[in-house]
Amino acid sequence: MEAVIGLAIIITLLYVLGVNPYYIMEGVMILLILVLAATLLFFIATAISLIGSKRIKAVFDRIDKPEGKAFPSAVYISEGQELRNAFPNEFVLKKILYKKDRDVTLRVTRGGKIYDKYSVITIVAGLLLGSASIAFLSNTVLGVLL
Repeated sequence: MEAVIGLAIIITLLYVLGVNPYYIMEGVMILLILVLAATLLFFIATAISLIGSKRIKAVFDRIDKPEGKAFPSAVYISEGQELRNAFPNEFVLKKILYKKDRDVTLRVTRGGKIYDKYSVITIVAGLLLGSASIAFLSNTVLGVLL
């Protein structure tokens, strides 16, 4: 939220100082492309870490918020050990997707990160939508610039 407020202040100052609104909007579009590119890089790095991951069987236990984290995540039990999902849990269909004592297959990366099937779906969707968004915005901005 602070970034949006800061951006609004900068845009207002640029407008007051007489910068052409066309250049301001062009800068905002380029900034948006950079943010989308950073998000896409995150999904690419996560997908690469999944390439060498191994599958393990586990049982869903609960959803809770770990100390120092902003969002709750799913906790699974495998061979008596608690495993916490690397991504936050899904909020919309939480009661349908996460059922107590359900057997699941998890992916464990070399770095020890745990991903359930909903995280893998999120990664694939992020790769597809991020790529499409950058392609569309880049095409739009280049079309306006040229």
